[in-house]
Amino acid sequence: MNLSPKQEARLAQALPAAKAKLRAQFKDQQAQNAQAKKRAPPRAPNKMVARIATPAPYAFNGFDARHMPLDEVTAPYTTTNFITTMEFQSKVNVGQVVVVCQRTYFSNQSYSGPDTDYIAMMYDETETIDGSIPVTKVARAPIVGAPDPGAADVHFSVRARLHNLSAKLECLGTNTGLYPPGSVYFGKVPCIETGTKSTGAKEGLTIKQAWADDSIAVGYLKSYPAASLVSHPVCIDASIAENVSYKTWRDLLVPASTTDQGSLSFKTALEPIVLYIPKCGSGTTVVDYRLVLGQQWCSRHPHDVIVRSTQKQHSATSPDVWHKVLNAAKSVGPRLIEHAADSAAQYVGARMRQGGPVAAELPAMAGLF
Repeated sequence: MNLSPKQEARLAQALPAAKAKLRAQFKDQQAQNAQAKKRAPPRAPNKMVARIATPAPYAFNGFDARHMPLDEVTAPYTTTNFITTMEFQSKVNVGQVVVVCQRTYFSNQSYSGPDTDYIAMMYDETETIDGSIPVTKVARAPIVGAPDPGAADVHFSVRARLHNLSAKLECLGTNTGLYPPGSVYFGKVPCIETGTKSTGAKEGLTIKQAWADDSIAVGYLKSYPAASLVSHPVCIDASIAENVSYKTWRDLLVPASTTDQGSLSFKTALEPIVLYIPKCGSGTTVVDYRLVLGQQWCSRHPHDVIVRSTQKQHSATSPDVWHKVLNAAKSVGPRLIEHAADSAAQYVGARMRQGGPVAAELPAMAGLF
């Protein structure tokens, strides 16, 4: 029996009476190792393992300038990323609904274009769905410069399609420096309707009933405390709702000032992102929010030489990769984004400058640190 150098060293250090027993133990160990080697299956030859690339996380992120082309070859085009911001406050006596979705000029039931540059609107929850829906705020994409609406519709020769649309919601605290109360509901939904031809109009439903309640009931809209949105804003990427509409290029139009903005139809290409802000606050205290919209547009410019020169041919994404990315976008939920870590410190400083009783409020602020 051949001993290893380590075993030889241990044997040399052992007492004479223990050497025979130690040598027998080493012999048993070697016999067990030999048996284990006989039972082990032969190793397979090395093979190249095919690895599938992880679906690109930026594919439907409107804040990311990287671009994933469609799964088919098209004519040259240029891609542009824009940021649009909406800031608003909760209301003490009424809830509000924001729908982030591109609007078309005519109803989806009768005509599929042209598209407008309106991408988000805010409504009071008590308004009913009909041919004239008041809006309290609107957000427009800068794809054609967002000119002021005039007395007549303004048509543009730009051909475009909205490739990515994301919405990031954050809470800015309260207008009085108090701890932000209440919560909001936020998420993307497969489809919602507006206009006189919709079921909501026929049944006289309010905006909250038609666009918020049903989506909350089935889990499309999830609840987020206002306080958590101070340090952890939530970001949602719109997913594809209808492939044909999503891939179709359309002319752009800015409706006349006499057009009822709130009744413009939702485009069916991307899933609408819906935000419901229940009534909240008391007296003069209201909660401040910021909604940041990230967009990636694909466009063709037949008469603008400078922008036209940026158009290029994009290679198609392979159908296998495209479908994997789309499935990932459907299954991944909202993204939590780290916000400024000093939000609570800023709050404490503001309250101290105002002479407010900070110490009593610190336990409730624990979630902000």
